[in-house]
Amino acid sequence: MYRVTLDDSGRVNLPHRVLSSMKGRDLQVVSSSPQHILLAVEGERVPCMSAVLGSVAIADVLSFFNMFRQTGILYLDIPDGNRQVFFQDGEIIFATSQRVEENLGEILCEIGKLERSQLSQVRSELGPGDSLSKVLVKKNLVAARDLWLATRQQVETIVYNLFSCEEGSCYFAAGDLNRDDIVKLSMSTQNLIMEGLRRVDEKALYLRRLRSLESMLEYTGKDPAELSDEEKNVLGLTYSSPGQVGQLMTRSGLPEFDALRVLHQLVEKRFLKVNEARPEPVSEAFAELFEVFNGVLCLLCECVDAQNHGLIEDANRFMREAPHPMNYVFRGVRLNQDGSVSGGQLVKNLTGLEEGDQKKLLVDSLKELVYAECLTVRQVLGTQGSSDVIRRVQEIVARTRKLVE
Repeated sequence: MYRVTLDDSGRVNLPHRVLSSMKGRDLQVVSSSPQHILLAVEGERVPCMSAVLGSVAIADVLSFFNMFRQTGILYLDIPDGNRQVFFQDGEIIFATSQRVEENLGEILCEIGKLERSQLSQVRSELGPGDSLSKVLVKKNLVAARDLWLATRQQVETIVYNLFSCEEGSCYFAAGDLNRDDIVKLSMSTQNLIMEGLRRVDEKALYLRRLRSLESMLEYTGKDPAELSDEEKNVLGLTYSSPGQVGQLMTRSGLPEFDALRVLHQLVEKRFLKVNEARPEPVSEAFAELFEVFNGVLCLLCECVDAQNHGLIEDANRFMREAPHPMNYVFRGVRLNQDGSVSGGQLVKNLTGLEEGDQKKLLVDSLKELVYAECLTVRQVLGTQGSSDVIRRVQEIVARTRKLVE
């Protein structure tokens, strides 16, 4: 949450992310009290309900709209990516997400209906307004039925993952759903809620045994003959070297929950043993780059009260919402409390590229992150108050050109 102050003249200093999306648009006061103000953009769907997640459980939010047979869109602003859940007469019919893992293309790859090389090629060809699903069908890369099944799995995955969210906010805007960009599925909200709650309980059980997503899992050498094909495939990822829980989940090609379940089974059956997490190493080729950029990121964080002014939250959001290919560079990366980034994960995300290409893409992405933070610092400190620090930042970042030559 952002902390802002309303001064005596009625002015409030909004965070850059909020300001950039609403600047120049007419707002109306939908609701107010001595404890809150709810503003909405005039001429668009007016929020009829708003809630803070954590204070209100997501199961209660979904149950409310189901119980009163509401039609409209539930917008969720969550730290790891925004979501939208579409209701028709109280039943969930569609959902979208900004999380890369919940993208339709990723789901198609997980279920084996699309090669990752094909997905990358199609994404590179998408133009403004193009629909990934329509392009895939048009190119005969995915059958219409497989696309429908993947869309259903995508919606279920988005909804189930909501139950792990303990912070964020949401609002509901009622209205008809006469749109061409959604697929209206027939789903039971109550069944989704019950399955979501079950998965939360089981996930907590799995993580107690696995300790964390950063824990290292090592193959014990036990003969895997008795395992299922699914378990053998996942176990095979650890034959050559141990792997982190989170990385093995991604490489397994299974949905997140199913991958976690299989890893838990393999540990319980003593095919894998759990070791303490170890930090991702950064090679000497990248060490100087991260030293420079982390110095800049920490400097910007020190200039403002980063937590209260939302600098870290804005930066994390920028990394989630960055366009391709930056979203893959920043995949699974969040700023540390001091504003720095962990280089090991960034470098791992670039695996497969030549070192020169890795450096160039990494520098370009980190420059964009620094620029986004500079905008927040300028808004908080003002143009004059931020001029010196931004000049210093620009001088330091300019030196990184030599590091990629």
